[in-house]
Amino acid sequence: MKKDNIELINPLIEGVPAKLMIVIPFEILMNSELSLNEKLLLGLDFSLKSKLGFNQLTNKDVGEFFNLHSNIVGDCRKSLLEKGYLMKEGRQYFLTDHYKTIQKSEESNENTKNKDQRNIKLPFEIYSNKALKTGEKLLWSEYNSISKGEKEYFAKREHTANRLSVSVESVSNWTKSLNEKGLFKKYQIVTGYHTHQRKIITCRFDKE
Repeated sequence: MKKDNIELINPLIEGVPAKLMIVIPFEILMNSELSLNEKLLLGLDFSLKSKLGFNQLTNKDVGEFFNLHSNIVGDCRKSLLEKGYLMKEGRQYFLTDHYKTIQKSEESNENTKNKDQRNIKLPFEIYSNKALKTGEKLLWSEYNSISKGEKEYFAKREHTANRLSVSVESVSNWTKSLNEKGLFKKYQIVTGYHTHQRKIITCRFDKE
């Protein structure tokens, strides 16, 4: 997405930066009830809640943020309203605390508490990238939450899949795609006796 397209959205809500950093809490990221696009949209609502308290971007505007069709955004928002994750007053969407209660319920059912409670951040260069699928955007940001362009991310695929609540096969396919698209500074597969591990360092985006 071109920068000027983002800047056209800016005047609709005062205080929304042209290159907003999207934050997705771990409770949303790991929620098995939500689709990948719903997680992405809730990340926008979460990020705008801390700045403005609400989100009044239209379906078309949100679609331009993420390179999603406006109908997909509309369907996701309808679903999130029905599930209780969002409330709507007029043209404004408000994120509820429902996502927190869902996570606590899942932890209770499993009789265990997941200690890996990292939020992830999606920079403009990732969430606006037309070449990336939604799953790839979330996965890159999961890798980057540890790597930050410097450290190696070497968690097992099963752990990564659990973090995103997706299949191990999806993690493998998206990882391969991200590597082919040049979004890793390092990508190494270490194999050995009972060992098959990926070591990943994400690329860094230069700040203006």
